[in-house]
Amino acid sequence: MDHAMYQPTEEDLEPAGRAAPAAAAATQSLPFHHSYLDAVRTGRKTTTVRLRNAVETGPVDLVFELDDEVVLPGEVTRVISKRVGELTDADAVADGFRDLAELQDRLRFHYPRIEAADDATIVHFRLTG
Repeated sequence: MDHAMYQPTEEDLEPAGRAAPAAAAATQSLPFHHSYLDAVRTGRKTTTVRLRNAVETGPVDLVFELDDEVVLPGEVTRVISKRVGELTDADAVADGFRDLAELQDRLRFHYPRIEAADDATIVHFRLTG
C-alpha cells in the first residue's frame, strides 16, 4: 500500500484555492496462501501473523492465491506488534493452528529466514460478506 502523502494538482483545486474532497481510500488487500481458505471461511482462522507487511485497521480484501483468485470481503479489527519469539499458543490457535510449534513451522515455510527477534504483526480480521 502506498503511504505517500496526497499532493493536490491544480486540477484538484477548487476556484477558491481549497483542495477538492479526497476520494474514498482504496480497500487494502491481504494476500493468503490458498491452503488457508477453508479455515478463514469457517472462522477457525481469525488472525494472520505477518512480517514486513504494513496493515491497518479497516476494510480489507482477503485474497487467496488460486487458479481463479478468491476474494473475501473483511475488516481488520486489530493489529498487534510483538517479536516472533513472544508468540504464544493462543496466538497460534487464533491463527488456525494446533499449537505454537505448528505456527512456527508454517512461519518458517513462508519466511525461511525468520528469527525470534524479528518484529511480527498479528492481524485480527473478520469476514463482512
